[in-house]
Amino acid sequence: MVGGSYFYFNSQQAAEVYIERVIDGDTVETAAGDSIRLLGVDTPEIDWDNNSSEYYGEEARDFTAENLADQKVVLEYDQEREDNYGRTLAYIYQDGENFNQKLLKEGMATVMIVEPNDKYESEFKKAAAEARKSGKGIWSQVMELDASLPVISYQQAELFRGEVVIVEGKIVNTAATDSVNYLNFSDDYQTTLSLVIFNRNLNKFDYQPAEYILNKRIRVLGEIEFYQGSPQIIVDDPHDILIMD
Repeated sequence: MVGGSYFYFNSQQAAEVYIERVIDGDTVETAAGDSIRLLGVDTPEIDWDNNSSEYYGEEARDFTAENLADQKVVLEYDQEREDNYGRTLAYIYQDGENFNQKLLKEGMATVMIVEPNDKYESEFKKAAAEARKSGKGIWSQVMELDASLPVISYQQAELFRGEVVIVEGKIVNTAATDSVNYLNFSDDYQTTLSLVIFNRNLNKFDYQPAEYILNKRIRVLGEIEFYQGSPQIIVDDPHDILIMD
């Protein structure tokens, strides 16, 4: 890598295309009608049928449109060139800059590494971590929503069954299994609130939750659910967690 988001890549693994249409923050179409899914990143979804979007979905789409629409770009491939939906998988370069990484640096996307396409995993996780720590873009979600949602302690979870809230507290106990990461606000984790992160979603995180968040004070956004009598919040996206220290 040469400064910022610039990379050397094998020109034999590259192709030049013209971007005609932007679907959302991480999906574009070429003038030839080919759909391109940007590798290594995941931007908030836009529901075109219901005219709605996830937090920062429209901003991410607009950012991609401002940078790529009606532009000639270079595609770089990884191990797989096509996904199950027939979309081309690629890193997009504009004036030599890796646009996928630019999305991460500006807080428009989270990391999403899907093996075996992991060429820039370390660089992408570093860019996402910098945006997260500075509260850019999607990482401002918890801070912005604390004015409209209840901010509670983990001890109050039972009072907010089925509600979307923000829980603030210190993670004092964690555990990781083959399928789940558990983050607990109390050593009495069998009866008090736990955060549940399924391992299938770990590729969205730029850190290992059970290790990195231990002994840190956080705010987490989510719905209070109950499993076998104990309250929990299932965390699917890293930007639902704000690390406060």
